[in-house]
Amino acid sequence: MIRPIMINAAMEDVEMNILKEHLGNLTKVEDKICTFYEGCLDGYPVILCSTSEGLINAAVSTSVGINKYNPIAVIVQGVAGGHGFDIHKSDIIISSDVININSVKTSIRKIGEGVDTTKWEHLNFKHGRKELVPVKADETLIKIAQQVGENYTKKNVILGRIGSGDIWNREADRILMFNNKFGTLCEDMESFAVLQVAEKYDIPSISIRIISNNEVNSEIYDRNLGYDCQRFVIDFVKEYIKGISK
Repeated sequence: MIRPIMINAAMEDVEMNILKEHLGNLTKVEDKICTFYEGCLDGYPVILCSTSEGLINAAVSTSVGINKYNPIAVIVQGVAGGHGFDIHKSDIIISSDVININSVKTSIRKIGEGVDTTKWEHLNFKHGRKELVPVKADETLIKIAQQVGENYTKKNVILGRIGSGDIWNREADRILMFNNKFGTLCEDMESFAVLQVAEKYDIPSISIRIISNNEVNSEIYDRNLGYDCQRFVIDFVKEYIKGISK
């Protein structure tokens, strides 16, 4: 049996609608956890997984999808907020790796001593280790995405680190802290969960994100840029299919 490619998105209306239009023989499959769409692209089976927003939703939906369909690869894609002065709206970010920017250990402060977020230690509890441990994207998928990026004309295509967390950061100094300290190029609410689950199942995975806003550069949010990300992902999947169909 041919193992399908699974593509995840949190916001179905702007991160999955174009994908659905391009898939043939599309069938909707309702699950208690999420919604799947079974179809094919260039004759190859593709599963769309509508996860809803957030790390928990993304993790559970990805796990259900992997157990249900045994995909050959998992792609999470959609919009993301930019980190740093050099990142702009419509830039495509290809994940080299992902980190959880919402996993922290606070310093000890007694009653009345207040809160100091600058003293928070960012870490994630992975495999019993408390230090910040990134989850790497698959090297083959990265190379294909970079090849597709050579034909992307709207803005830049950049390989780098993506941060994820159940938070929408709009404080410029906090955003720059992540960029300067951890090298994040953007943030979303799903990529870390998806890639971590895929890693546990030993399935190649990657995150592809388009920058929808950047508070550092005062670029306002445009969720509709998710359409352009989907088109990029379609081209990416077509190239990937060429390689695995040989």
